[in-house]
Amino acid sequence: MVGFVLAHLSGNFLIYKGAEAYNAYAQFLHDLGPILWVARIGLLAAFVLHIGFTMNLVITNKRARKDRYYKYQNHTNESSLATRLMPLTGTIILLYIIFHLLDFSLADKIGLIDGVDYGLFGLVVNTLGDPIHATLYIVAMISVGLHMYHAFQSVFQTFGVMSDTNKQKITAASKILGVLITVAYSSIPIYILLSF
Repeated sequence: MVGFVLAHLSGNFLIYKGAEAYNAYAQFLHDLGPILWVARIGLLAAFVLHIGFTMNLVITNKRARKDRYYKYQNHTNESSLATRLMPLTGTIILLYIIFHLLDFSLADKIGLIDGVDYGLFGLVVNTLGDPIHATLYIVAMISVGLHMYHAFQSVFQTFGVMSDTNKQKITAASKILGVLITVAYSSIPIYILLSF
C-alpha cells in the first residue's frame, strides 16, 4: 500500500508538467488494459484484507482485555496520536477513496478550461480548483500521512524487526514518510488554486 501511494504520487506530480504529460500518463495506464485490471484487483484485495485484519486485531484485543484501560498511559509517545487516530484516519481514507473514484476514475474525462477540453487534466484542475473540494482533499492527505506514519513503523514492530538500537531511526523514517506524503499530495490542490 505504501508503494502504491508513492507510485500514485509520482503520476500525480505530472500535473506540474501540464495537460499533455498528465493525460499521456493517464492514457499509458489505460492502455495497460488487463494488466491495469490485475493491479486494481490486487490493490482492492490488499485493501479489503487490510480492513479485515484490522477488524480482527481490534476484536482480538478487546476479547483479550476484559476491562478498558482506566486512562491512556502513554501520552508522551509521539506515535500515540497517530495510533489513536487510526480509526478516524482509516474512515476518512475509505470515504476519500470512494469519492476519488467517483470524481476521477469513474467520471467522464472531460475538463473544460476557458472553453477548451483538457481531458483528465482539466477535470482534475476544475475539481481541485474548488476551495471546498481542495480542503477536503488536503484533510484526506493529512489522514493518509498520519496513517502511513503509524503503519510504516508498525510493520517493523509487527515483524519483530524494531529494536532499541533502530527504533529511533525507524520512527524518524516513518515520520518523514508521513510528512512527505502529506505535503507532496497537498501541494497539488494548492498549486491548482494558485495557478488556475
